[in-house]
Amino acid sequence: MNSIYKKLKTIKFEIIIVSIALFVLGLLLVIFPTASQEIICKGIGVALCVWGVLRLINYFRIAGSEILGSYGLVQGVTLLAFGMFFVIKPGFIAVFLGTALAIIIIVDGILKLQYAVDFYHLESDKWWIELIGAVVMVVIGIIALLNPFSTSSALIVFIGIALMIEGLWDFISLMRIVSVTKKAGKAIKNFKDQVDAVDMK
Repeated sequence: MNSIYKKLKTIKFEIIIVSIALFVLGLLLVIFPTASQEIICKGIGVALCVWGVLRLINYFRIAGSEILGSYGLVQGVTLLAFGMFFVIKPGFIAVFLGTALAIIIIVDGILKLQYAVDFYHLESDKWWIELIGAVVMVVIGIIALLNPFSTSSALIVFIGIALMIEGLWDFISLMRIVSVTKKAGKAIKNFKDQVDAVDMK
């Protein structure tokens, strides 16, 4: 359990920063849907690169763990690759900005299955909530990819709302992981105290 606390502490800062960044980015897209798409692409690219680097750093810090560290390498490389492409080819991406963001949401939704796995390993009886969250994000991404909206601005606003939801979901998931981990730690401590009390008799 101590190792889980250590791993949780390692990724906690990253998840908080990423959650805030996603929410702020989504909010900006909702407020300024007609802003220069190349500027938006570069901003998103830098954010993705930072996120990818953070993921890779945390992966190598807790490498080999199946709890709270699984898929970290895949996430880091994927995010970094997307980010570099957004920064290097903003003009190209701008033409397909809505599609690119939709694909990112879909990929991130799939990778969010990690949360469900984490909760399952922590023996949480509500691990399926994270599974539903991952599926919902994939569905939102597919809707954005199919683009049933009449204008590009409407699509950008929809994606902005999706990113805001994603940021909030990540933060809530982190709080739930912290809560479940603390409860598990207390249960183990109480069990050890009972065993020690029996041994002393």
